[in-house]
Amino acid sequence: MLGVAVRAQQNPMDPDSWWHVAVGERILQDGNFPETDPFSFTAAGTTWIAYEWLGEVLMASAAKMWGFQGHSFVLLLTSSLLFLLLYYYAYLRSRNWKAAFAACAAVLPLAGIFFTFRPQLLGYSFLVLTLICLERFRQGNERTIWALPFIFLVWVNTHGSFAFGLFVVGLYWICGLARFQWGGLLGEKWTGRQRLCLELSMLMSVVALCVTPYGSRLAAYPFELALLQPANVANIIEWHPLTTSLSFGKYFVGLLLLYFLAQTVARQTYRAHELALLLFAVFSASLHRRFLIIFVIVFAPLMAALLARWIPPYEPAKDRPLLNGALVVPMLAALFWIFPSEGALHEQAANSYPLRAVKYLQAHSVAGPLWNEYGWGGYLIWARHPQHRVFIDGRADIYEYGGVLSDYLRIDRLDSRALALLRKYDIRASLVRRNSPLSTLLRTAPGWQAVYRDDLSELFVYQDPAPALEIPSRAASPSKKFPASAALLPQSELRQAQFATVPNR
Repeated sequence: MLGVAVRAQQNPMDPDSWWHVAVGERILQDGNFPETDPFSFTAAGTTWIAYEWLGEVLMASAAKMWGFQGHSFVLLLTSSLLFLLLYYYAYLRSRNWKAAFAACAAVLPLAGIFFTFRPQLLGYSFLVLTLICLERFRQGNERTIWALPFIFLVWVNTHGSFAFGLFVVGLYWICGLARFQWGGLLGEKWTGRQRLCLELSMLMSVVALCVTPYGSRLAAYPFELALLQPANVANIIEWHPLTTSLSFGKYFVGLLLLYFLAQTVARQTYRAHELALLLFAVFSASLHRRFLIIFVIVFAPLMAALLARWIPPYEPAKDRPLLNGALVVPMLAALFWIFPSEGALHEQAANSYPLRAVKYLQAHSVAGPLWNEYGWGGYLIWARHPQHRVFIDGRADIYEYGGVLSDYLRIDRLDSRALALLRKYDIRASLVRRNSPLSTLLRTAPGWQAVYRDDLSELFVYQDPAPALEIPSRAASPSKKFPASAALLPQSELRQAQFATVPNR
């Protein structure tokens, strides 16, 4: 837990945390569940559901009671819960507490990047809990399998990762249909009673997915994301492939190489479902860095089983309670010491989000639609709704369906149509990062004026350019002193045209 707390404090505040809290606050305040988008002007009225509503309500409740420190407190609890469950799951596979501890410590650097204040930590905790139930069921404890429907009931209302749970349960069922041995690969066949219990539990779990405020629509969301949102998957960083240019990408490859080299010394026996899960986890993490946490969950128990060959098991008779207490007390003190204060969290937020610019917006009237950075949309929802609706935020799905996401990318990347797209949405103000490419463009574009600037952000306001100067028509041919198109030019360009026609003297 101390290692988890230290690693979690190294992560910046997640951009999606803000809108998750705002959604939870809205549900608690109104007492109903949103059916359409209430936060943006670009997708206003579009069908949208709070597909992580239970996790968002928990987040909003913590923020309401303890402010920013509530964020850190829930983050510490959920990340610790995930790792304590993983520790127990690794023990079930290895039957060695010390090997389980060493395996969890080895994967902590990879898991640490997911220690953010979002419902996904609860979702992946449910995944570990599902694997624990299946492993205990495989080892002969039949009662644990009946916990799965209740897990899925809470899971589907908390996070979309329940789809992985369905995959895991189905994989366990398929791999237990036949008994075989092929080298170090084993297939263990279910007994008739075991298979019946597992099938009934699977059926009840699927039925539980429909027990939500939105019926079966929450169960359909992960599949919509996979099949109907190509721009989201292609452009959002967490969906990008894992590469060795990243530090955790190098660590991932190095951990895998060490593991497979160890296989040459101690050949490990795999059950069919274990090998299938490992291959799936490696493939998923390589394809999308967001799924690196799946690899962590699957890999830790296999590594614990391998380390158990060399690490002697825990012997309670050799325990030293006083020494243990002497170690635990300073660790608990360290946990309290590193827990951030409210002021430190505000300062951390100010380094990543436009807190000072929002204060300017609160003190000055800036009317009209506001363009904002993608990573700031969630914060603006939390801080400025309903005074300002956002252009875009982390709910990329609704913006992709209406074409807003693709338009945002064109504007952000300074497509040749960037200014035209701003006019398309009648943007009257733009909140951008200081010295970003778009801020440079707006600083020189006609009609745009910078009204606020700090170390992080700039606020531009659009004012209609001065009208073009009309030249009275004459009966005779157009004056030779001005070009024929002068009537269409703004005054500044008209003066330049007039100067250009003066002959050299």
